[in-house]
Amino acid sequence: MPPSLPPQLLQSLRLLIRANHILHHHNLVDAFGHISIRHPFAPDQYILAAYDPGAPALVKSRDDFIAYRISDSSPVDDDAPQGYSERFIHGEVLKRFPNAKCVVHSHSDVVVPFTLAKTAVRPVVHMAGFLGAEPVPVFKVPAEHDLTHDILIKTRRLGQALASMLTTDQPVVLQHQHGFTTFGDSVEQAVYRAVYTQTNCRLLAQALVFAGGDPKAVDYLTPEQARACARMNEKCQDKSWRLWIREVQVLRLYANEEGEPDGAAVGGMRV
Repeated sequence: MPPSLPPQLLQSLRLLIRANHILHHHNLVDAFGHISIRHPFAPDQYILAAYDPGAPALVKSRDDFIAYRISDSSPVDDDAPQGYSERFIHGEVLKRFPNAKCVVHSHSDVVVPFTLAKTAVRPVVHMAGFLGAEPVPVFKVPAEHDLTHDILIKTRRLGQALASMLTTDQPVVLQHQHGFTTFGDSVEQAVYRAVYTQTNCRLLAQALVFAGGDPKAVDYLTPEQARACARMNEKCQDKSWRLWIREVQVLRLYANEEGEPDGAAVGGMRV
């Protein structure tokens, strides 16, 4: 039997394992892409999957993760196995936002096209009010800092530059020819934002087809609607989470040797 963990840490790991599975089930990650959490007992550290098994669908236990220092994204354990080269995304976002508890990095093939064309991403549906009414920023790796020409965020400097484009009012940044990154004050919030960023991009792409490719012919949320819908999103994300948890629990691909996380507190809108 593995040694027992403090209940709060065990709950966090259970959530992190299932969050990996949910992101895969919703096609936000495949063998690549990742999600981290701030360590519940050491806020200057974060926990991220190791390179092996790496693929989010395959993580299943505490042994599949590595703890890193937020200060420089170095592993806490000098003997830690190989990790992700893009861990600097997580370290720098968590450093910039002390209240953030979770970071998601996705290569969604629904979102990537919006990093290639001159068509801005803005919310077109109430479930994506958290995006804010202004165009979602797009980060492009400066050529002079991409010495290996692979567009990966493999240094603290690049991680810091990416994180600087995020705000609490606009918690998503697209990445040119790559994907997107988002964060949240909880695992549930970060995963919600990732899923509905992708949903919004899918709907926006369809709307642009109907509009003959003219972004000006598409109806976007107004600033007032975006703010109100963002508040609604926060109140109702627990409903989505309960469904997404159950979806991965019943599929044999997704194993969780640490047990299931406690149920999300019931939120919702009172009218």
